[in-house]
Amino acid sequence: MSEENVKNPMDLNGDGKVTFGEKVQYKAGQAADKAKDVYAKASEKVKDAYADAKEDFAEAKDKAKEVYAKASEKVKDAYADAKEDFVEAKDLAKSKIQELKDKKA
Repeated sequence: MSEENVKNPMDLNGDGKVTFGEKVQYKAGQAADKAKDVYAKASEKVKDAYADAKEDFAEAKDKAKEVYAKASEKVKDAYADAKEDFVEAKDLAKSKIQELKDKKA
């Protein structure tokens, strides 16, 4: 069998020798490629997380609107009841005052 010349991937200029500078450039290129991959994966996760958060926010906003509407309705009902109770109490007080006036007379 004959030996094949296998090109070293770190021999960036193809001269058959791998210098320290070529090793550094090769490793820097690998690191940059790895960083791009990590960034791409992280970017996707961030996009997904943003979409989820946006959806959760919309749901929370809708729920808050519902709670506000229910609370607002209860406040309106409580106000109407209190107004009614006040009118009844006022009428009762007037009639008691009239009774007392009638007894004195």
